[in-house]
Amino acid sequence: MALTGNKGEWSEIYTLLRLLGEGKVHAGDANLNKLSLYYPIINIIREESKRYEYKPDINKNIVIIDEDGNEYLRISMNRFMEESSVLLDEIKANTNSAFSIPQTEAFMKQIGCTKLKAPSKDKADIRIIIHDMRTNMKPLLGFSIKSQLGSPSTLLNPGDSTNITYKVIGGYMSDQEINDINSIQDHIPRMQAFLDKGYQLEYYDIEHLTFKNNLLFLDTCMPKFIGDCLLYSSMPEQNSSTKSLVETVALNNPFNFTGKDIIAFYEHKMKVLLIDSALGMTSAKEWKGKYDANGGYLIVKKDGDIVCYHFYNRNDVEDYLYNNTRFDRPSRSRYHFGSLYRNADGNVYMKLNLQIRFNK
Repeated sequence: MALTGNKGEWSEIYTLLRLLGEGKVHAGDANLNKLSLYYPIINIIREESKRYEYKPDINKNIVIIDEDGNEYLRISMNRFMEESSVLLDEIKANTNSAFSIPQTEAFMKQIGCTKLKAPSKDKADIRIIIHDMRTNMKPLLGFSIKSQLGSPSTLLNPGDSTNITYKVIGGYMSDQEINDINSIQDHIPRMQAFLDKGYQLEYYDIEHLTFKNNLLFLDTCMPKFIGDCLLYSSMPEQNSSTKSLVETVALNNPFNFTGKDIIAFYEHKMKVLLIDSALGMTSAKEWKGKYDANGGYLIVKKDGDIVCYHFYNRNDVEDYLYNNTRFDRPSRSRYHFGSLYRNADGNVYMKLNLQIRFNK
């Protein structure tokens, strides 16, 4: 049976082939521009039913070593570049949600790859030994792959665990008003009708205890800070980019920071959340600060270039995430998003759901 996958899944194979064809990966800046700084690739390790290592040699070949340490195959780096170009064209041209690419699959079998995605229990999609020429270190690192060739991927996935609760303030809300507002299907008109009646929302609580504890682990201010960002993202005419939301919260300065750079205070908090979400933290599992994708991020750009955000350059990773993400809004039918309800205490609350997605 032919291998089938979506653009994101095929992008993982593209990344493998392209990196082996180039023998190095360039660093990127906060706006996805390729920098002159690059990391030579010493080895790429892929484990499926068998383990193979892919090593560039001085003669511009890729030497493939099997799990017993024997040479399995030797192919020129140019061949990897040619195959990656074919694959890139196929990914760009295909409009189906899932598709097969026979030529690429044939080459994959030749080099010991039988699956689009190597099995992984963490956020690392590819494991690479690179040579950091500034430190002269050659660590084995796990990188998460994000592709711009398909639909924008999520950084923080939504679920019942990312529900955040807000209390309605501004007067008594009748059951009829609750029903009338809940009957409006689209979120923005529903929120506008809510605001037009003179009501407002204030952060109340993170619904899921594990997610709340994870946020507290990052910063004791984090639950309310993220709650405020999400609330602003749900308002009519509000820009949902992460950067814009942080600047909006900073204008209100809910934690009364008195330093010279108020925006930097809130920006730092957001960057802590983004980088921990990028490298291991999820909403439903207890977070202890141990990074899975300990290398950082590899981004497949629309033109096929790949840029690296190496965790050693933490500021670059943070800036990339901060400048290239937005708060997304799940559909009304999922996670009770935007629904008003009266609790046992007699007060009225609304649930919003946190989801952070890459811009492209």
